[in-house]
Amino acid sequence: MSAVKTIRGVDAHAHVFSAQAPAVAGARYRPPYAAERNAWRSLWPGAGITHGIVVQPGFFGADNREMLDTIASDPRHLRGVAVLPSGIDDATLKRFHRTGVRAVRLNLRGARDYLVYQSEAWRSYFDQVHAFGWHVECVVDTGRLRDIAPAFEGSPVNVLFDHFGAPGTSAAAVNSTFDSVRQLARTREVWCKFSAPHRLEGGDAREHAKRWHDAVGPSRLVWGSDWPWMGFENDVEYSAARMRLAEWIDPKLERLVLWDNAARLYGFE
Repeated sequence: MSAVKTIRGVDAHAHVFSAQAPAVAGARYRPPYAAERNAWRSLWPGAGITHGIVVQPGFFGADNREMLDTIASDPRHLRGVAVLPSGIDDATLKRFHRTGVRAVRLNLRGARDYLVYQSEAWRSYFDQVHAFGWHVECVVDTGRLRDIAPAFEGSPVNVLFDHFGAPGTSAAAVNSTFDSVRQLARTREVWCKFSAPHRLEGGDAREHAKRWHDAVGPSRLVWGSDWPWMGFENDVEYSAARMRLAEWIDPKLERLVLWDNAARLYGFE
């Protein structure tokens, strides 16, 4: 496969972790291997990638130490997405910001109750995050974007949805998802990460991409590899994953999605 050529590009979704650090209690999955920074970065040149976003994996919970160490190792090319509890103090947020964190993640996979995020404590937290110029990054179960959307209505915080927002396969579920996206986008920036089509449970990535483009516009889209494809390690190849972007957007938008949008969102220069 020929290398993809681009001046600069951001992989906006990867996980870096050791094999030794223990998972938090109740973690659904903890890979028995290490996903090392250099192994990930060795894949960049052939895919036209020059910068990356390290997303805190769910199995470490709010223990962000490995993510912070990774992005601190190369602050010019790396940024981070942290998992932090509501009620966090500003001093901690300032420390994370100096290291290179630019978002907090809500990993809602398997969560029954999204209503808790509509509480005053969580809305105050979203305001706090917004004050640092960060956004909230959400990963939701299939068809449940509509269930978390009301949590953000009391705050101006910008929101990004991982993995195409997992709209589902039925027309009703997909339409409901994008109704919620358009409603949210009236009062804030709403973003989508084109990543992990292998996690769509039969959903059509190409159709989802078109719906996102129509709902939020091309300036709110980024791409991520989902490396090391936990649970799908043998099903995905990095350059092939990168080249699938051409299936989802007009080629004229490639630089916008791969660099301009992501650089603005995560603060690269």
